[in-house]
Amino acid sequence: MRVFTLSLILLTLCAGIHGQTNTAASSSSSARLERFDPAMADRDLNPCSDFFQYSCSKWLKANPIPSDQPGWGTFNSLALWNIAAVRETLEQAAAASAKRTPIEQKVGDYYAACADESAINRAGLTPLQPMLDRIAKLNDKAQLPELIAYIHQRIRPANLNFIDAQYQGVLFGIYAAPDFDDAKMTLASLDQSGMNLPAREFYLKEDEKSKQIRDQYVKHVTRMLELSGVSRTKAVADAQSVLAIEIALAKAAMDIVVRRDPKNQNNKMTLAQVQALTPSFSWKNYLAAMHAPDSPQYIVVAPEFFRGMEKLITSESVEYWRAYLRYSALHSAAPFLSQAFVEENFDFFGRTLSGTQKIQPRNRRCAYSADIDLGEAVGQAYVSRYFPPENKARMLDMVKAIEVALDEDIENAAWMSPKTKKLAQAKLAEQIDKIGYPDKWRDYSSVEIRRDDFMGNVQRASTFEINRRMSRFGQPTDRQDWNMTPPTVNAYEDPQSNTINFPAGILQPPFFEAAQVDAVNFGAVGAVIGHEIIHGYDDQGRKFDAQGNLRDWWTAEDAANYDKRDECITDEYTQDVPEAGVKQNGKLSAGEDTADNGGIHIALGGLQGKLKAQGRDLDSMTKDGLTELQTFFLSYAHVWCGQQRPEAARTAVMSQGHSLGHYRINNVVANMPEFAHAFGCKAGQPMVHVNACRVW
Repeated sequence: MRVFTLSLILLTLCAGIHGQTNTAASSSSSARLERFDPAMADRDLNPCSDFFQYSCSKWLKANPIPSDQPGWGTFNSLALWNIAAVRETLEQAAAASAKRTPIEQKVGDYYAACADESAINRAGLTPLQPMLDRIAKLNDKAQLPELIAYIHQRIRPANLNFIDAQYQGVLFGIYAAPDFDDAKMTLASLDQSGMNLPAREFYLKEDEKSKQIRDQYVKHVTRMLELSGVSRTKAVADAQSVLAIEIALAKAAMDIVVRRDPKNQNNKMTLAQVQALTPSFSWKNYLAAMHAPDSPQYIVVAPEFFRGMEKLITSESVEYWRAYLRYSALHSAAPFLSQAFVEENFDFFGRTLSGTQKIQPRNRRCAYSADIDLGEAVGQAYVSRYFPPENKARMLDMVKAIEVALDEDIENAAWMSPKTKKLAQAKLAEQIDKIGYPDKWRDYSSVEIRRDDFMGNVQRASTFEINRRMSRFGQPTDRQDWNMTPPTVNAYEDPQSNTINFPAGILQPPFFEAAQVDAVNFGAVGAVIGHEIIHGYDDQGRKFDAQGNLRDWWTAEDAANYDKRDECITDEYTQDVPEAGVKQNGKLSAGEDTADNGGIHIALGGLQGKLKAQGRDLDSMTKDGLTELQTFFLSYAHVWCGQQRPEAARTAVMSQGHSLGHYRINNVVANMPEFAHAFGCKAGQPMVHVNACRVW
C-alpha cells in the first residue's frame, strides 16, 4: 500500500541502527520529552527576517548533532524517549519468567536474542550461510525465479510511499496494493527495486560527489564480499559487477518525479502479460515458490524497469548474478550478523551517506528491530502506558475541528466550481481518522521466536509479514489496516483507503500534550493533522476520489486553476539548498510542500473555531504575554527545529520529497498574511513573500 508520510524522520531514525540512510536518538542525550517553551525564541533576532533562526537558534546551540546521528531535531528527542520506553518494556519481557504472557514471551525472547552480541559474534556468517550456499549453486539463469523467491521470503519487506524512489529489496519488489481503478479490491503489485543506494540518481549523476560516492560504494561492496570469504581478487572484480548491474537497473527504473504521479504507476496486466515483459524469468515458478495466491491482475508499477531486468537476465553471466545476489543478501542481513558486518555496513551507509560518526548502542538497535518485526505486539504495552483514552478523545476532537476548517475552506474557494466543491467535500466526509493504534491487534502466534537465534527470528518474522501481505491478493481492501507501528514518530495519509493515520508515538510532546493550551497543540500536531488531510488534496492526492479510486473528478477549469496555484509552490521550492550542496526539485517535493502550506492554514482555522467557541480570538493574549496567533506559529516552528549533516541533507534532498526543516518553517510562514500580522512584518521583509503561494 502506498502512502504519503509526514516527515523526513525516517531519514534520521536508523543510520546508526541498520546502516541505512535513516537513525534514532543519541546515546549522549538523556531520554527526555521536548516541551514547548516560548522562552526558546531568540528575542534579539527579528522574526520577520528569518523565523527559523528566531524560533530555533537557541535550541540548536543547546542541542548539537550527537555523534551517532546524521541530524538532530526536536523529533529525535521524542524518538529517543519512545524507544527508551519500548526498550524498558522489552527488557522486562526478556527476563525469563513463568508468568510471562505469550506476547511477552515473544517480544522478550526476540529482544534477548538480539541483545546477545557475544552469541551473534560467535555465530559469524553461519546464520546466513544457507542463503549464500543457494546463491553459490546458481548455475543456470533459469533458476533465478526460485532463488529470488527464497531470498524475498527471508528479508524484511518494506513499506512504500508515493515519493519513495524505489521499493527497498532485491531485484524487484512484490507487495499488496489496492486497485487504482477499484480501491475496494487489493491486487499484487510488482515494483522496481534492487538498487542498494538510496535512489537511481546516485547511479546516474555525473558530478564529482556522485562519482566519489560510487567509488566508495564499490570499495564497500568489495570489503563486504571479502568478509564473507571471497578472495580479494575476486571481490574486487565482483564489486564492479554489482555496480554494473545496479547501474543498469537504475537506467531502466522510472524517474522519481515521474513516479510520483499515480497515473504512471497504474499499469495493470494479466500474468501472461507480465510474463511477456520478462520471457527469461518464470513468474509461475517465482509465485509458486513465494506461495503467493492468485491475483486477478498485477499492477506493474514500472514496466520499463522489468524490460530492463529482462535485458540484464539475458545479457549478464551467471557469475555476475551470483556476485550481485551475494552482496544483496549480505547487505540485507548485515545488521543481524557479527560485528564486522555491522561496522562495515554502517561505515558506508551511516558515515558516507549520512555523515554519522558513531553507531547507536545495541540495546536501542534491538528495541527498534523488535518494533519493526513484531510492531503491534510491542506497541500494545506502549499504548497502554503512554496513550490514555482521554488523549485519543482530544485528538479526535482536534481532527474534527480541522476537518470543519477544510470543509469551509473548500466552500469559500473562489477558484473552484460548485460541482468540484461538492465532490471534494464528499471525499472529506468519507475519510477515516485512525488515531493511536489498531482496533484489532495483529496475531503473531504463528511466528517462531527463539532466544538463541536472532537472524532466524528476523527471517521468520519477515516470512510471516510478506505472507500476510500476499494473503490480501484478490481480497477486499482493509481500510483499517495500519502501515506504521504504535510507537512510530510519524503519520501518514493513504489516498487509496482515504484514511489519515496517527500512531500513538507522535502523539506526545512536542507534538501533543494534554496539559497544553489549544494554540500550542494546534500549532504542532494540528499542523500535522492538517498536513495529512491536505495530502488527499495535493497535486497527486487530488486525483483519488472519495472511495480511493484513481479518477478525474475535477472539471477541466478547476484542474487548471489548481495546477496554476500549485505551480507557485513548485517554483518556490525549486531552490538551492546550500547545506546539502544540491538543488531541490520542487516537482519532487510538491506534494509535501503543498501539504505543509495547506495543513497549517486549516490547523489555524481549527484553532480559530475553538477560540471563537470560548469567546476569544487569535489576537487574545496568553499567560506568556504572547497572542494566541504568535503562540501557534512558535509551536509550529518548534517541531521543525533541527539540523542535518551535509551528507544526510544531500541524501534527503536527492532521494525523497520532503523539504528540510529550515524551509518547512520559513517558506511556509512567508506565504501567510496571518504570520505577518502576528509579528508585525512588513512588505519587503524576507518573511513576507511578494507572490505568496496558496492552494488550500
